[in-house]
Amino acid sequence: MLSSKSEEFIDNLRMYLRVSGKNERDINELIEELKDHLMEVEKSGRSIEDIIDLTPEQYMASLKKEMKTDYKQLIKLLPIYFLGVIAYFLMGPAIRGEFELNSIQVVGFPIIATLGLIIYVYFLQQAGRKQYSNKKFFIGGMIASSVVTITIVLLLVGSYFLVDPFFIGNWKTDIIVIVICCCILITTAIWSKTWIPIWLPTILFIPDVFTRFTDWGVEKVLMVQLGSFLLMFVVLFLNLWSVEKRKKAGI
Repeated sequence: MLSSKSEEFIDNLRMYLRVSGKNERDINELIEELKDHLMEVEKSGRSIEDIIDLTPEQYMASLKKEMKTDYKQLIKLLPIYFLGVIAYFLMGPAIRGEFELNSIQVVGFPIIATLGLIIYVYFLQQAGRKQYSNKKFFIGGMIASSVVTITIVLLLVGSYFLVDPFFIGNWKTDIIVIVICCCILITTAIWSKTWIPIWLPTILFIPDVFTRFTDWGVEKVLMVQLGSFLLMFVVLFLNLWSVEKRKKAGI
């Protein structure tokens, strides 16, 4: 069994190399080899630094330079990311019965999705390289997500006042958009091997459901929205706590 410090280092290294576009098979081979070395080193009472001869940050940076970038894998994954982001932000208006498209949205969504990708990759690389604690990772992830979300909300609101829509949906369009977006989010969840792309939108779309299917006033809907955000933070916290607990238990 590896120490908790070594396990954390391995997890951060895997995350850093993945978001740096390295081949999954090469990453797994490297991790398994490193685990064996770390077990031997820890048996003799030495630490990670004794085997890598560098700081964790320097070691990860050197591996990034040495390992080849898997461009074929990146080409396959980028469409999933872009479709996931766009589906997430189109599904809300469709649920509310307000789905429409204008020229600023069509041009702006891909640009903001690209900006979001840069922000997330930079954040995850920093988190892996600098060995962020769970608390720092949680706060940093919330900040990164908030920046992207606020940018897209500004795009939606700004485009509403600046240009007229070239397409306005109806109830049939809403159903089609919702079904397509659900399929995209489920595919993203299967690919990422996590439930987050499913339960996160589900929680955040709760106010949209109440907006469309109840006659509640603005104050009640805002309370529901606040509650959904609080629920999201609680679930994220419990998810991190569960992961940490499984690590300590060696599961």
